Amino acid sequence: MGLFDFLSGDKRAKEKTSAKTAFERACALEGDSRDKRGLRIRQAVRVRAVIDKIFVEGTSAAAGYDEARMLALASGEKIPELPKASVNTCFKTVNTASGPAMAYLPLDHATSVFAVGLAYQTDKIDKDAAIDAVQEIANQVGDQLGLDQYAIQPITPLEFLLQGDVDIDSPVDDESEQ
Repeated sequence: MGLFDFLSGDKRAKEKTSAKTAFERACALEGDSRDKRGLRIRQAVRVRAVIDKIFVEGTSAAAGYDEARMLALASGEKIPELPKASVNTCFKTVNTASGPAMAYLPLDHATSVFAVGLAYQTDKIDKDAAIDAVQEIANQVGDQLGLDQYAIQPITPLEFLLQGDVDIDSPVDDESEQ
């Protein structure tokens, strides 16, 4: 590991800490002001992008698992465990108006979104069930962020599934923050 690798890892750790702190701070805000609303909405936009990326990561993990499972069965080896979300799954780089930024989703929610992605990819649930399940998770995150104070629930994940002929393996486009 070179010096630059070490510095890069340190920078990434700081970005993760900052992203988690920003999310937790937005959740802990009390009252309502223009600034507080802006912080909540900014986190909601970032969370939506993270949710989409985690869902796609879950679908990709399912595809990789199927291949590893078949190889294990063919060679008589032990079948690998089903993939699951980890702490690293909680952090994703998203595009913002000021450039790429690290964003965070708590592990319990990340684990649930990842599991829905797995279930969708393995045909255990259909598109509508996946959208409904992930929307429920997004609503819970919205409540954590205090978005229920407003007449909107701006976290609307998996919109790309509503578009016809979507390739689930293509990268998720992040929308820039307003």
